[in-house]
Amino acid sequence: MEFNFNTFFGYEQQINNQPDQVLIYSFAGIVFGVLALLFLAIIIRKLGLTIINSYVINPLILVLGLTFVLSILPTVIFYVAASDISFVKIIYSWIVIFIGMLFFVGFNLEIIKKCLNEFGKVTEQEEFRNRKR
Repeated sequence: MEFNFNTFFGYEQQINNQPDQVLIYSFAGIVFGVLALLFLAIIIRKLGLTIINSYVINPLILVLGLTFVLSILPTVIFYVAASDISFVKIIYSWIVIFIGMLFFVGFNLEIIKKCLNEFGKVTEQEEFRNRKR
């Protein structure tokens, strides 16, 4: 038995028959996933468990955000330019992008945190310089 990129757990007919609905649900799933993680992060911060926030919830939010941004280009290319490609392959490309972003954020989490902290310090310094006297 070999793996075929035109199958997706028996749902390939439904996916290929309704490509617009799959596209809308995919983007909405990412957006609502980020919103759900934000609410979860707020609750966890209120409970005082900031370590869970900084090492689990915030990286997942970053992964979903990067997946959202980086999945737009292949989706446009596959959906518009190469219209003969099945939507199952687009879903597999989204899964690969998500897994790649998961590894990227996992390996570079400390560097990303330092970069964002430095960016925050720079913006605070600019706000301090530009304040009205």
